[in-house]
Amino acid sequence: SDLPDAFDSVFAERYITSLLTKPFVILTGNSGTGKTRIAKQFSQYLERTIDGKRNWLIVPVGADWTDNTKMLGFYNPLEAKYVSTPILDFILQAIKNPTVPYFLVLDEMNLSHVERYFSDFLSAMESDEERPLYKVSSEKVKDEEETSIPEKIRLPKNLFVTGTVNIDETTYMFSPKVLDRANVIEFKPDKDDVLNMFSSASQEIKITPVKSGVAEAFLRLAKEIRSGKSRVDELQMAEVRNVFTAIYDITEKNGYEFAYRTVREIKQYISAAYELSGQWADAEIYRAIDEQLLQKVLPKIHGNRKEIGTMLDELEAVCKQNGKELELSRRKIEQMKGKLAAVQYASFI
Repeated sequence: SDLPDAFDSVFAERYITSLLTKPFVILTGNSGTGKTRIAKQFSQYLERTIDGKRNWLIVPVGADWTDNTKMLGFYNPLEAKYVSTPILDFILQAIKNPTVPYFLVLDEMNLSHVERYFSDFLSAMESDEERPLYKVSSEKVKDEEETSIPEKIRLPKNLFVTGTVNIDETTYMFSPKVLDRANVIEFKPDKDDVLNMFSSASQEIKITPVKSGVAEAFLRLAKEIRSGKSRVDELQMAEVRNVFTAIYDITEKNGYEFAYRTVREIKQYISAAYELSGQWADAEIYRAIDEQLLQKVLPKIHGNRKEIGTMLDELEAVCKQNGKELELSRRKIEQMKGKLAAVQYASFI
């Protein structure tokens, strides 16, 4: 309720709820729609400066990111030292300050093949296992620089990763594996909001960091939600199950059924939406259902008319059965069906 006006939008609310749910969010949409801006502004809002270093970092992804050394560096045997990266330094900073959230934004994430440089990082986020960085022989005495870089790291729970995605002829598509491990939010401004820029004064909104304690409270709430804590009424959660049972039955017939991870994260999103809502009624819970159908189920659907045509029709029928509450998903399905009719192939992104 105390958020600045910059976050007074459905997109911002979905983004913040998604961060609470899981530490990896993908923001997609046309260039210039404000994807990077909203990620930067929220990081600035929860900004903390420790030892002269702030708790957020924006890194542009380059077309030359062909392996994971751009993320976590590499050991150079010729110089006998580990070559770090800004991202690894940022992660080590987060490890030192476990009560403060750290926000990493990978800008234009699909300028290179995401799986080539991000798969190890993503696996480490999912498995919560230590990842080896290098191994030095016990006979060799480490120098001071090596000592500052551990031989292996575990990605900290206070690290939040946001990837922005533009879709054009210079970029690469995401695999279902990556999409399944994120909340995918499509930024698509309303026509009136875009055209109103002609008549309104353009100004940069300055974000002032919130008072001490709020960033830490955000992290605590995120950890509680991810641990399974939920205050949503059992009857309302049963309604969530009913809707997604119908969705599962439709997707299963076509090989796009979801599994344990998706269900767990949908439940966590519902719980996070509850915590952020000033009031909670059927309208609010259906809104959260709509957002999760849109962000967790639809992004993985892709194919030609024979593969997904009937499935999209049936999913659209489920949306219409629930009236206006599933409007976001219904509109996206209509868009995918239109593309399917035009070029015989459709995908979410």
